[in-house]
Amino acid sequence: MGGKADPKIGTPDSGTPKVYEDAPEQHGNPDAHEFLDSGQCTPQMIELLQNKAFDAAPEGVNWTATPINATYPIVTTDDGIAEQSPTEKAWMGGIVSGTDSLYQDIIIPATATSLVLSGYYEVRTSETGATIYDRGSLNLTTTTGALIEAIASYDNTHPTTSWTVLNHSFGSASAGQTVRLYFTTTNDFSNETSFFFDSLSLQAMACP
Repeated sequence: MGGKADPKIGTPDSGTPKVYEDAPEQHGNPDAHEFLDSGQCTPQMIELLQNKAFDAAPEGVNWTATPINATYPIVTTDDGIAEQSPTEKAWMGGIVSGTDSLYQDIIIPATATSLVLSGYYEVRTSETGATIYDRGSLNLTTTTGALIEAIASYDNTHPTTSWTVLNHSFGSASAGQTVRLYFTTTNDFSNETSFFFDSLSLQAMACP
């Protein structure tokens, strides 16, 4: 019976490994290592703010400030109240009839899955009664000023007697975007209100 053995597969009893003509090449997926490496990332909380406690030199570095009066810088040791963490703080308002602004632009990591702001604020006022005359706000915006998310608002009818905890978890991580943490306060023509901020932290959960 016999017949010739198929040279592609060897003889049935020869022990020669079968090699099929259409078998795929025996090399790995070129993207496999990259995939495995990405799977090994351990996300962690990463601090995104620079000079977050306002204490770095020169005074106010990493922040862009536009004070009501240039004679009175926003980042300062002045005003007579103790900082939440020495030696500097942001003091906004405190002068009648004008607007202060303070901001920092931040690059959010592309891998960010959450974003949390924490810190302290204090509001002191010489206004009386239940009418709002002086206001402050804290927002996350684009670098052109478009609102991404409102964080907090302040006014003369809600003064504090000490440093008060600020904590905000954002609805979106804004992953891969450059955003602006933007503070602004406005005082009317009499009886000033002061808005203080210190010891801030903006953290993203992301791969380092």
